[in-house]
Amino acid sequence: MKKIYLFSTALVLATVAGLYGLNHYRAVKKDQQQQVASLLASCVNQGILTLFRLQTNDWRARPDFYRQQEETLSTTARQLPQKILHGEPFKKWKYAVKICEQLSRNSNLQHITIFKPLGKFSPSEFSGPRQLKKRKFLHKRERMIGALMESAQAASRYLPDLRRDINTQLQEYGFSDAEKTYIFQRINADVLDFYQPGNFSAKKAETYLKRISAFNKLLAKNHGKYTVRGNSLYFYDQNLRSQVLDLNRAILQGEGPFFADYTQIVVQKQIPVQP
Repeated sequence: MKKIYLFSTALVLATVAGLYGLNHYRAVKKDQQQQVASLLASCVNQGILTLFRLQTNDWRARPDFYRQQEETLSTTARQLPQKILHGEPFKKWKYAVKICEQLSRNSNLQHITIFKPLGKFSPSEFSGPRQLKKRKFLHKRERMIGALMESAQAASRYLPDLRRDINTQLQEYGFSDAEKTYIFQRINADVLDFYQPGNFSAKKAETYLKRISAFNKLLAKNHGKYTVRGNSLYFYDQNLRSQVLDLNRAILQGEGPFFADYTQIVVQKQIPVQP
């Protein structure tokens, strides 16, 4: 009888210890999962905050501003892990750090694709009459228009591309479906639910760029039919002069809206306060 009692007691103690160990394990795993999600949500948020700073830049005044923001985002991403981690680094944490670094690199590449052409396109001398007389310059401007077309497409799909990048990185590092679901829920709740695509229109941007391309091609085709007089182009043919003036007028009218469009790639969502 005594042996049975001792055996029962040992079994109960072992069960309690096992349950305690299981609960402790679950608590540790939950805490680790929360730390991973917190790091990645913070990382995504820093990328979007960088975009907002770039959106508000005056590209005519600061054409290289994207370089400064590239360094700022890279530095911030490197500092995030030490601010968020408590305890010793664990396997999935190390993966999350690498994902954060990659997400930041990809955000910087996306920002360069979108904004670098704007910086190169903005100086007033880019459309100066003496420049427009040079064939080499017209070819250069045509290449710039191609870069701006790519910029417009990248700007129009900014948030979908970001979501796809997050999913790709989690998939690559072997996070389970349950882990991915939890991390995405945290990133959405902490960051992405507060933002939405703005009124940026790739179609409007492309319409403006096509007008500049048509202007370029018209000048290139009629290179010997105009010259520079004073600080403007002089066209020998009245019909050509009229075509150029009409195109140039449309381009000048569209310049302000074109640059303004890039201030609303992503906007902050107005979330109603729950009663």
